[in-house]
Amino acid sequence: MKIGIDARTICGRKTGDRSYTLGLIGGLAQVNQALGNPHEFVLYFDDEPPADLPCAVGGELMAGWSVRVVRARFARMWTLSALPRAARADALDVLHVQYNAPRLRKPAVVTTVHDITFRLYPDWFTLKDRLVLGWGLRATLRTAAGTLAVSECTRRDLEQVYGLAPERITVTPNALANGFAPPTKEATEETLARLGVQRPYALFVGVLQPRKNIERMVRATIAAREEHGLDLRLVVAGKVGWKAESALETVLAAEVAGTAQYLGYVDDEDLPALYAGAEMLLFPTLYEGFGIPVLEAFACGTPVITSNVSALPEVAGDAALLVDPRDEAAIASAIANLTRDEDLRTRLIARGHERVERFSWTRTARLTLEAYERAVSMT
Repeated sequence: MKIGIDARTICGRKTGDRSYTLGLIGGLAQVNQALGNPHEFVLYFDDEPPADLPCAVGGELMAGWSVRVVRARFARMWTLSALPRAARADALDVLHVQYNAPRLRKPAVVTTVHDITFRLYPDWFTLKDRLVLGWGLRATLRTAAGTLAVSECTRRDLEQVYGLAPERITVTPNALANGFAPPTKEATEETLARLGVQRPYALFVGVLQPRKNIERMVRATIAAREEHGLDLRLVVAGKVGWKAESALETVLAAEVAGTAQYLGYVDDEDLPALYAGAEMLLFPTLYEGFGIPVLEAFACGTPVITSNVSALPEVAGDAALLVDPRDEAAIASAIANLTRDEDLRTRLIARGHERVERFSWTRTARLTLEAYERAVSMT
């Protein structure tokens, strides 16, 4: 097959979409090489891509891979005009996009859906975002010959909300970013000192937005300090997203009081040290299509408190403490238990190391290639 991938998210800052694109391309490159390079891949960008692509070795693209920079006069029309023209000119068999898909009879279009939170919890989004996301996804699901969901949770949501037939959905889970690994003790200490982070702390990683439940996390951490006598702060790492005013105000007020610290956006290379230095990852978010920070914490030997809703139980399994994300007392109690119970910490760390091994980009790449083949057979 000749497969085109909209790879523009690689050029942005660390987000779930970007991590997914990087991981999938790396996994596809490994699988294709192991199979003897039977497939040809074209990565599409609207600007010059970075040099360190996951399908390159020593700065040179692997066999079967090429890059095309496709310009468009109007950036917002790139997916609907410039990309389709390039896909037809390149005689693709499959075009893989995220969310917004062009109307094409050929090549077969495959799309990835991370979550449909904007439909399930519309109040968490601006009206503009709801309209844009809603229009784009409806059109995409009508067009796509195949849909990839990053979790069983997202698959169920697509079936229930959009009435998508089960046979048109393939679950292709996320995994750790290529190269993500726990740091040495020396690297951890250097990074924490450079960032001005002092132990002990609980860590949250993610974009500040309503579904991340930041306010309850802050209040639960304060309750754990006051009611359970813990000397623990909450360190928040992540850029400001939409409707984040209340969350940011809560974090900054707690920072002034000495119970929280806001780091803002943290570079990829510094994240493993932040995880490794933390007492725990605090991730009781209200909704996730997957939840990559849970896997990142597992890999770094950091115990996890996360939610008992959405995709998080299927990602965490029995390797984390699961709590009701709307119950601040339950979150505070979990923080206290995980801080004081060394046996519990040891068990969860061991289970986390085992759990993270179940997720790999090579497995996801194989599932994705199978989905490509089914999509082609349907067109």
